[in-house]
Amino acid sequence: MRVEIKVKVAPNYNVVYLLHTGPYKGQNMWQSEFNQLMKWAKKRKLRTGKWIMYFIDKWSEKTQKKRRSIAAIEIKGKTKPEGKIQIMKLPRHKVVSVIFDPDKVSEELVYHGLEGWLESSPYKQAARSRELYDGSPWTSPRAWANCEVQVPLKRK
Repeated sequence: MRVEIKVKVAPNYNVVYLLHTGPYKGQNMWQSEFNQLMKWAKKRKLRTGKWIMYFIDKWSEKTQKKRRSIAAIEIKGKTKPEGKIQIMKLPRHKVVSVIFDPDKVSEELVYHGLEGWLESSPYKQAARSRELYDGSPWTSPRAWANCEVQVPLKRK
């Protein structure tokens, strides 16, 4: 399977999110956070968009138990934070992007490919990489099969 690396401008994403602290335990580790976010958004009749996940801390910066990550869902409409559910805006950004099916191409291969691309490109990584889905990767085969990895960029 061929995977295409593209540079594009990612739009602003207004998101509700939950902070997760702990070691990486595979893709399912964020499932309960996403379920909470969807239940919260549905209760407030908010339209939702992209599902976004990313790590705040670099692997070498914190111990596994203290490593922080974000589970976020794009929302359309106005709302306020409540309890552990917070709101933020992910700004419009130039990114390098890869869309792939994790059942056909290894995530590790995609991330290593992006690292190699960054080494030979006129860009460097500006922020933590993130994975985006068009809905629940656990219940929508289409969302899972179109995982997008974005790496925010800035000129070297």
